[in-house]
Formats: sequence, C-alpha cells, structure tokens
Amino acid sequence: MLSHVEVTARVTVTPATHFVWSNRLEYSHDCFVCLRVGRLVELRHGEPYGICTGGSHPAPIRVSGCDMPDHGSERRLRWRVSFWWAPFSDPGDTGIRASELPAEPWAQVHYRAGCHVCRDNGADEWLDVEGSLTSGAGLSTTSCPRCATELLTGSAPEINLVG
Repeated sequence: MLSHVEVTARVTVTPATHFVWSNRLEYSHDCFVCLRVGRLVELRHGEPYGICTGGSHPAPIRVSGCDMPDHGSERRLRWRVSFWWAPFSDPGDTGIRASELPAEPWAQVHYRAGCHVCRDNGADEWLDVEGSLTSGAGLSTTSCPRCATELLTGSAPEINLVG
C-alpha cells in the first residue's frame, strides 16, 4: 500500500539571521525490505529512494514533495514523504508489528544559519551554524557562536499521516 506522511518544521528567525533549510531528512520508518521496525531512514529531496541505515540498503520511501513558505520571521518546511508499506512482524523483536505511522513517530530536519552581525563586521565564516530540529525535543534557541547574537528559535517537527 502506498502511504504518505507530512513532516512539518517551523523556526522563527531574528533580523540578524540568514537561514537555509537542508535537503536532508532523517525519519524513523518500519522497513519491510529488512523487516525491522523503527529503522532510521536517510532521505534527500530529489533522490528516488531512501537509505535504511539498519541494513544500508535502498528503501521504498522518498520525499515526494517539499514546500518552504516564509511568513515574515517564520520559516516553515513541509516534506511530503511517500512510502510503500505492508504489515509484518519484526523477527528481531517478537510481538512487535509494523504500522503505517508508529505510536511515537520520529524525524530530524536540518538547517544552516548565518549571523548578519558577524558578516557586517567582516567575519569570513559567518554562515557556519548547522543545526537540526528533532522529534521529542522542546523549544530550542540557537545563537551565533562568535558574538552570541540570538539567531532563531525552533520546535520539534510535527509528523502526520495524510491521504
């Protein structure tokens, strides 16, 4: 069965921030290729399949859509992830069954940020803050490592099964 989830992440940036979403997404997925539940799958927008890190094999899951609207100081990223899914039992963990959307879905989205204060003061490497937003994490604030200017505040990504 072909299924879809949407992973949505949001950050609020300050005027001192240059912000870019990464094209990389990590997602916890029940992989019917290796028949294991809760495998970490690495996805990149534009790639035809994901990589299941448990067995380092191609997995029938991919980013099928990406939307990055800006609303003032809010930057939003919405990934549509499409995958083939079939029910199975995890042979390594008796009694654990796969599901379309786990009870506790997990995702990690990545970004890069830079500090305009450091750029305006002549710093060569002002675009060097790399970070991520992870499921289960609370609200987090990122500041410039050189001048301590607050750059952004982000929260855990939301994951929803869609039709």
